[in-house]
Amino acid sequence: MECAGRRAAGPRRRDGRGRTMNQQRSTGDGSIEFGVRRWLVVIGVWSGVALFSAGQIYLARAALGDPPPLWPLLVLEVPVWLVWAPLTAPIVMLTRRFPLDRSHLGRSVVVHGATAIAVSVLAVAFRMYWYQTFNPYPLGGTSVTTWFWQYFRQSFIVGFVIYWAVVGVYHAVANYHLFQERELEVSRAKAQLTEARLQALKMQLHPHFLFNTLNSISALVEQQPSEARRLIAQLADLLRASLRSDAMHVIALEDEIEFLGRYLDIERVRFGDRLNVAMRIDPAARRAAIPSFLLQPLVENALRHGIGQRESAGRLWLSAKPSNRVLVIHVCDNGPGLADRPVREGVGLSNTRRRLRALYGAAHSFSLTSWPGGGLDVRVEIPYRVLEQRA
Repeated sequence: MECAGRRAAGPRRRDGRGRTMNQQRSTGDGSIEFGVRRWLVVIGVWSGVALFSAGQIYLARAALGDPPPLWPLLVLEVPVWLVWAPLTAPIVMLTRRFPLDRSHLGRSVVVHGATAIAVSVLAVAFRMYWYQTFNPYPLGGTSVTTWFWQYFRQSFIVGFVIYWAVVGVYHAVANYHLFQERELEVSRAKAQLTEARLQALKMQLHPHFLFNTLNSISALVEQQPSEARRLIAQLADLLRASLRSDAMHVIALEDEIEFLGRYLDIERVRFGDRLNVAMRIDPAARRAAIPSFLLQPLVENALRHGIGQRESAGRLWLSAKPSNRVLVIHVCDNGPGLADRPVREGVGLSNTRRRLRALYGAAHSFSLTSWPGGGLDVRVEIPYRVLEQRA
């Protein structure tokens, strides 16, 4: 962007808490409650396990040249695995009551160990009953006692492992939910801290701006009292506009320029013909979002340290336009510039730098460039985002 021809050097239904009625829920400690969606997930998982087991048996028998009838196989296998679906809920509730954490690990292991034995025996009993009821080849020619203990040992181990697998999956899911909740809390805390910092920085600007503006008006009180009263009324309008923007950290560029115009009207009384202002605002930039109270400290710095140091007329340029999803703003003056002196930033510039860093992080740039023949260019680059039109 150029300042008046001079190129600057570039650097579904819901419940009372807003949740859908079938939404899976978690408590504040990350533990899981059962809802409709979670029940569907549990049934779906065990249905998948059942189909996988039936598929294994079918393929193994088919490889031996004796594929079993598919429907009787499904009738035999699916229920013995689906029985774990209603057993999952009490296992989860017990795990919520006795989690495997450091505080009560011994007690929890004892409770879950005893429950795992009981649940495994229950599942094995159902499996043995179901197999003997619907298996076309019951017992397989062995005695009932031999078959019972052989099958019981095999199925009991499977059931015992399944119980602890459910406990482990519960802890994994609960810890994941707890991690998400804590991440959200940290994110909210960071946002609140940033909000507090931005508000503090903004509150520093207001008395600084007010003091300097009143200083400009005070010179007129004795010599031009009517003009001083007019400027005080303008200052009141300016402060009202400032207070309206307090709740917002970003506003449209055109609103900021309107505010800046009122400020410049006051400063023109002090500078008279020595102040010439030129603005080049790209139409696409007028609704661009910028930090509120961004331009006033930059313009004030240009007036005080730039044009205010000249004996002859001074010129202030303000330009803004979007470029490659970046809003580029220039505030230039034809004052003495930096003149190879170290930059000593006052409240306005240092405050602006900190606010930009808090709002945009590394996605912004803020630079001061002194021209060889005199003059200073303050360049601000921030992400280009358009605010919706006000109603």
